[in-house]
Amino acid sequence: MKITIIGLGLIGGSIAKTLSRRKDNQIFAFDTNKSSISNAIENKSIKGSIESLDDLKKTEYEDSLLILATPPSITVDILKSLDFLFNSSVTITDTTSAKTSLNKILQKFNFPENIIFSHPVAGSHLSGAVNSIDNLFNGKSTILSYHDSAAPLHVNRVMSLWQELGSKVSVLDTELHDQIFAYSSHLPHVVAYALLNTLKEIEQDNLALFSGGGLGEFLRLVSSSPEMWADIFSTNGKNIAFAINDLVKNLNILQNKIANDPESLKDLLSELKAFKESNY
Repeated sequence: MKITIIGLGLIGGSIAKTLSRRKDNQIFAFDTNKSSISNAIENKSIKGSIESLDDLKKTEYEDSLLILATPPSITVDILKSLDFLFNSSVTITDTTSAKTSLNKILQKFNFPENIIFSHPVAGSHLSGAVNSIDNLFNGKSTILSYHDSAAPLHVNRVMSLWQELGSKVSVLDTELHDQIFAYSSHLPHVVAYALLNTLKEIEQDNLALFSGGGLGEFLRLVSSSPEMWADIFSTNGKNIAFAINDLVKNLNILQNKIANDPESLKDLLSELKAFKESNY
């Protein structure tokens, strides 16, 4: 199958490396970073590149698959510019962790039948094509979101893509997707940034010497791309704001119990420990 990947960063580059193992896949790419294209051609993870998105109008791209593997705001801009492909034989999917802004575009076009949202839950604190790897998605979850108007051919094509990449595929409503990931993925990154900002204000040299490995492992989240996470926070800002409010509420509960009710504090911590071991 002919597959075009827009963006050869960690996600796009890893998709290309995995899919290129099958000889019946013809992988092409578009990236403003020409060295990423050159390196991908050299390591044979892509067959070639397209010069512009207008190339996708050519008949040779009919019945192909287009993957937008770019940050959320860039994906929004690209999707807007691809309206000439809406309701065509080209299947369009993405890889972002926030879908509301993308869904608003589809609403304006009465939900084209060939667009299926994807969210591979397989990121890393590392970024860029240099960190892309084969089998990044093997055994990981990928969430699909699509409107009732989506044609079965396009849904099946995207499902087959992620299954070929080794993912476990599930489906979520677009709005529910963004609500859930505001809590399960975006909020932990918010907390890591806030915690590090708090530690930075402490006047103590070599604070890392006085911390266990757990702190460093949690703060690893802050090593992720600042550009990407600022983008994600802004794109899913409404849901993240609700998540932060809930976190503040529970921090206040803990603060009150620590100060005034150590016995019920122990009960709460025991309850949370049991919940964690049953669910995570």
